Amino acid sequence: MSYIENTRMSPNFAYEITVCITKGECKVLLPLLKKACKETKIKFDKYEDIHDSGEATEKQENMRAKYADELESLESILSDIHTILK
Repeated sequence: MSYIENTRMSPNFAYEITVCITKGECKVLLPLLKKACKETKIKFDKYEDIHDSGEATEKQENMRAKYADELESLESILSDIHTILK
């Protein structure tokens, strides 16, 4: 059963909303998150190539940064799920 909890890293940090899920729910979400990660990686690579060519517009740079952040988050979540499922 999943639930939402307010957590913080230490008393000096603000509270954040944390979603807690079971091992079974991780198994269900894993293929969906892998697909999202793969799609985001393709989009990031597209804008990374444009960036590397030196011809990226400001909008393309913003999209590259957006997909980089999304990819980092998805990879972190996938890593945590793999740890849980071991």
